[in-house]
Amino acid sequence: MDASAKHNNLATMPLRKTKVKNTEIDGLRDILCLPDGKQIIVYSYDGSFQVRDLKTGTQVGEEWEDKDRGAATIALSPDGKKVASGRRDGAVKLWNVDTGKVIKTWTGHTEWVNSVSWSPDGGRVVSGSVDGTFRVWDVESGKTILGPINTEEEVYAVCYSSDAKMIATAGIRAGVKIWDANLGELLKTLKGAFSCLAWTSDGKTLVADKSKFDTATWTEVDMCEDYGVDRISLSPNDRILAIYYYKTAQLWDLETNQPIGTPLHHQDDVKSATFSVDGKFLLTCCDDGHIYTWDASAIVKRAGLPSDILDVTPRLAPKIKGARVPPGFFDDALRDANLRIRLSQSHAPPTPTPHQRAFNPFTSVWRSSEPHGAT
Repeated sequence: MDASAKHNNLATMPLRKTKVKNTEIDGLRDILCLPDGKQIIVYSYDGSFQVRDLKTGTQVGEEWEDKDRGAATIALSPDGKKVASGRRDGAVKLWNVDTGKVIKTWTGHTEWVNSVSWSPDGGRVVSGSVDGTFRVWDVESGKTILGPINTEEEVYAVCYSSDAKMIATAGIRAGVKIWDANLGELLKTLKGAFSCLAWTSDGKTLVADKSKFDTATWTEVDMCEDYGVDRISLSPNDRILAIYYYKTAQLWDLETNQPIGTPLHHQDDVKSATFSVDGKFLLTCCDDGHIYTWDASAIVKRAGLPSDILDVTPRLAPKIKGARVPPGFFDDALRDANLRIRLSQSHAPPTPTPHQRAFNPFTSVWRSSEPHGAT
C-alpha cells in the first residue's frame, strides 16, 4: 500500500484496536489521557480501572478495583495526579493515579452523581446529581464549600469556566444554567434540552451538545442540527470537537461549524471519546470492550484542512480568585429559592461530619422540540 492510500485508509479506519474487556459482560465506560502523553486510564463496567500504554495498548501495573462497580462518571485532575469519580450511591471518590487507591470519599448527594468537573487549578470539584443539585467540594478538606444548590431538575452535566468564576449545569427540561461559582447565584438560563458540556480554555465559547454559545452575548449557533449527540470532547487546542452517538464518532470544526471527514464507525455503542495530549489522536471506547485509536492528523489531511488545526499551545491553569460576577444578571426566582434553602439550613441543629459542608450558604439522547435560546 502506498503512502497516500495508507493515509486515506487511516482517515476512515482505526489506527489500532485494543481489546481490554469481555464484550458481553464488562464493556468499557470511559477513557482519560494522562498529561505525560504516554498513558491512558480506562474505566470498565466491572468497576476496574486500568492504566495502559497509549502506543502499544498494553496494561501498565495492576488494575484499580472499585468493588461495588459504583462509578458513573470520571474526570482527571488538571495535574493528572487524581481522578474524581461520581457514583451511583451519590458519593464522590478521589483516586490517586500513582497508587490506584481511593484517598477520599465525599458524601452529600442523595442520588446518582451524573457528572464531575475539576476547577482549572485543581483545588475544587463540582458534582451534579440526579437529586437536582450541584455541590462544590474543597479537595484539600473534602468539605462542601458551596451547595447543595437546587437547579430544579436532574443535573446531567457540570462544567467549570476557564477562569473558575462560573459553573454551567445542563438538564433535559431546564436547559443550561450558568452560576456564580463562588456564591451559587444563578446568572443565566439557556433554554433547550442538553446533556453534555464543554467550555473552551479561553472562556469565550460554551459547547452544549450540538450547540455552541458565545459567552459574551450568550447567542447560540446550532452546529450539527442533523446529527445526534450523546457526549462531546474538545481537542487540546479547542479547535476540534469530537461528538459521538450510538456506534459512530465525528470530528467537527468549531470555527467553521462543519464536520471534518466522515463518521468513524465502531462495532458497538461508543461510550467515551477523548483526544491525546498532543491532539494527534482520538481515542474512543465502546461496548465491544475495545479501545479504538484514530489518527486525527490523517482525518484532517484527507478533509483538506491545514495541519495546524491540531497544533497544541500549552496553557497555564489560572488561580481561583474571589471576584464575583457583576450583579444585575441573576434569575431572581431560583436565586430566592436557594437563599431560602440556605437560610433554613443555617437554623437547623448543626451535626457536621468530615464529609458534610463547611457552611450552609467537568448521557441522554432525548431532545426538546422547543427552540433553544437565552433568557
